[in-house]
Amino acid sequence: MCSVFDVEDDAGIERFLREYGVRHPDRMIFGRRRRPTQQVSIVAARHGAPEVESAIWHLYLERDGESWKPHRKYWSINSNWQKLDKRPEYRKSRCLIPATAWVESLHGKNPVEFSYGEPFFFCGLYKTWGDVLSCSIITIAAHPRTRKYHDKSLPMVAPADQDFVQDWLSGGEDTDSFEPYLHPHIEYAGHPLSVRPVERATSTHYTGEPLDLS
Repeated sequence: MCSVFDVEDDAGIERFLREYGVRHPDRMIFGRRRRPTQQVSIVAARHGAPEVESAIWHLYLERDGESWKPHRKYWSINSNWQKLDKRPEYRKSRCLIPATAWVESLHGKNPVEFSYGEPFFFCGLYKTWGDVLSCSIITIAAHPRTRKYHDKSLPMVAPADQDFVQDWLSGGEDTDSFEPYLHPHIEYAGHPLSVRPVERATSTHYTGEPLDLS
């Protein structure tokens, strides 16, 4: 489960977005240790071209008077890859979530921060609730080298590939081409995945040196 992630504003996010032709990078919501149910930035192509929009990090919402809030009965910050074929959002409402790192722990203990040293996209799903958007991060099986830190899953990270990004955001019904990416990989654009222990999941205080999982 991915339940905490970073979007650092000094990590070249806007340049990264421009490389993929994403409009409105000025809308980005930055911050370290973004948490479930908060507003986060997603990239979607609802209006044709990819653009930055804001979404609640919790896919299923419920009415709260005149607005919407995270649904109390359905914890939905992640979408497991094994259930994607049952989700209409996978065929019609895919998004990307800009990030620079994420935090995991092993059964709630020994939290660590994962990063590639540069911005990347989580693959995600979104839903619309009137004028409100919500989102989830897709999780895949853990990689053999990450299981000692978090044995359940790994977030799905989009490859650094213009064609993949375009196809992912197109909303096409045919999802067969994405199957190879539903398996764990720990390199991104030639960069190894780095892991570093932190004091607690929401803390930015490190308790050890980074280690490359190459």
